[in-house]
Amino acid sequence: MEDRILQKLQTFFLEAKEEERQAMELVIDAVIRKQKNQNGSYIGGLLQTNRRVIDDETYEIIIPNSELIQNPLQIVHGGITATLLDSAMGSVVHHVLPPDKAAVTTEMKINYVAPGIGKELRCVAQVIHKGTKICVVEGRVFRDDGKLMAHATGSFFIIDRPTKK
Repeated sequence: MEDRILQKLQTFFLEAKEEERQAMELVIDAVIRKQKNQNGSYIGGLLQTNRRVIDDETYEIIIPNSELIQNPLQIVHGGITATLLDSAMGSVVHHVLPPDKAAVTTEMKINYVAPGIGKELRCVAQVIHKGTKICVVEGRVFRDDGKLMAHATGSFFIIDRPTKK
């Protein structure tokens, strides 16, 4: 497998433009961040998430706006914005749950209100309602100029946390 990967990388670098090499470096960095437990998932590594708990019911994720997450119009791809919102909203739900519980997204509604431009995006998620079976959360994504870019609400189904094998 190692030889196959090295061959692919060699072929890639022989044919790649500088922009493609920079994108590949971001992908490799993402895998390394996951490998070193700096991010809990590959997508978190790819998005270069910087996370923090603001208070008991508020969570924040900041990501850089790189070419890797932009669409052909050079604005952040809507699916990336949705992923950022889902990640922040899911994280705040996990923060308020006891250790034996987890949550999965059951519904999410997003309003995109401004293009994703600037150097970074900041997503703030807050719990609206915490029940025994469902949590309802709201998330907002802001550009680095402070302008609201997207607003979402989401519902998360509370489940028993699977035991690790």
